[in-house]
Amino acid sequence: MLGGKYLNKKISYAYENWELFTPIVQVSFGINKKIDSEVPVETWLIKDQIIGRTKTNRGYSIMNYCFDPTMAPDGKSVIVMRFDSPWELWKDIDAGEYKNEKELIEKDAIAILDKRYPGISTNIEVCDVATPLTDVDYTGVWKGSYEGFMPSSKNLMNNLNPVIPGLKKFYMAGQWLFPGGGLPPAGQSGKWAIQYICKEERIRFKSK
Repeated sequence: MLGGKYLNKKISYAYENWELFTPIVQVSFGINKKIDSEVPVETWLIKDQIIGRTKTNRGYSIMNYCFDPTMAPDGKSVIVMRFDSPWELWKDIDAGEYKNEKELIEKDAIAILDKRYPGISTNIEVCDVATPLTDVDYTGVWKGSYEGFMPSSKNLMNNLNPVIPGLKKFYMAGQWLFPGGGLPPAGQSGKWAIQYICKEERIRFKSK
């Protein structure tokens, strides 16, 4: 950022040493059939499950959106599979490899889904594979880490300061200020940034 001119030791240490959330692959299925499920999400803790070139460490999850009638027309279903996939598998992949990998992921994911819901593969109308590179393309998130820094006993309460020394009228906001990241702290940091600006401009901060 800005050529690294305004980095301080804490920011540099965090980006060089704090562990990141492993990126995810999301495979979404449009099913031409109503698939009922007693629970909305199932987590299958299967180590070394092969999906494409990924060998899972913590398995995968399957979310059945049958509980939400707005997700699909009557008589149809949406099912989503997610699994962690290390950034190293994606960062240098070329266009041809990427296309082949997405096709292989789709094939493997369908096979897994067919075991959970026997015969479902014949009812799949559409399949979309979103990868860590998809996240980077659409959001710019660093290394596909959807929640930023992984919290640990060493950094859990060690938030980064939104004020950068030497850089006036600039305040950082977003998930990269907090181990654990995600939307709630990102929203909170946006409020703090506005409060800093109000203080600087001598405007009373009001929240509704």
